[in-house]
Parts: sequence; C-alpha cells; structure tokens
Amino acid sequence: MKKEKAKIVREIVIKYKTRRLDTEIEGEKVTGPEVVVQLFKDLQNETKEKLIVINLDNANKILCFELVAIGSANICHARPIEVFRSSFLTSAVSVIVIHNHPSGKPTPSTEDKNFTKDLLKVTELIGLKLLDHIIIGYEGYYSFTEAGKIPRQF
Repeated sequence: MKKEKAKIVREIVIKYKTRRLDTEIEGEKVTGPEVVVQLFKDLQNETKEKLIVINLDNANKILCFELVAIGSANICHARPIEVFRSSFLTSAVSVIVIHNHPSGKPTPSTEDKNFTKDLLKVTELIGLKLLDHIIIGYEGYYSFTEAGKIPRQF
C-alpha cells in the first residue's frame, strides 16, 4: 500500500497583545491631529523612524494601533497592504497613519508626500477613510490634513 504524503497548509492566527501605556488610548475619540500627537508624543524621542497605523471606528474612537515598520535614522518603507493589514482585521472605518522624524524636523520629504498620495488612492478604492498622516518630531508635528493635502474628515 502506497503511503500518502502529508499535505501542508498555512494557518493564520491573529493574536492581540496588550501593552501598558501611561495613558489609556483605546476608545479615545480623535478630534484632530493634536489628540494623536499627544498620545504618541514619545515618538519624538525615537532614534529610528517608526510607522504606526491607528484604526478607528465610525465614531473616530481608537480601536487599536499597530507598529507597521521600523526603519533607519532617516527612512522607513512599508507597502499600503502592510499599513492597512490590521485595519481589515479590526473592521476599521477610518485610519490615521503616523511616523516620526528622528532629525526632529517634521517637514515631509518627497517620499512622505508620494507615500501619502498612494495611501489616499488605496483607501478610496477599498472604502477606508484616511483621516490624516502625521509626522512627529521634537520640533513639532506636520499634519497632511491641516496642510490641505488630505480632505478634512474629522
């Protein structure tokens, strides 16, 4: 009798982990970039660029956030599918993308501007609202929504 070869299939397991923060952010209503900057102000002290997506419900309350990518001192790469992975899993209605500039200067680079345009295209196609892309540095922050680059939806 011929022995059948075992078949292998990948199984995805979704695991949520909790993290203790100084402030409670789950359920926090986001009314503008100032709220996000206050909640994630520690990013200004990071020595590497970090890209985070914040997932929100239909009342703009925070469901969760995900650290999407960690880069180097001056660059961080991620594809839109990686940015919005947790948005699909949590059935988010809208998102805010944030990242830091270790240089301290929150002025967006050409890559930041192009990345934001790509994110806007993708969110329009999939029915997800991109509320803002915020860059945090110790010299302040830059909001693509406040700058008129993303339509205001807060």
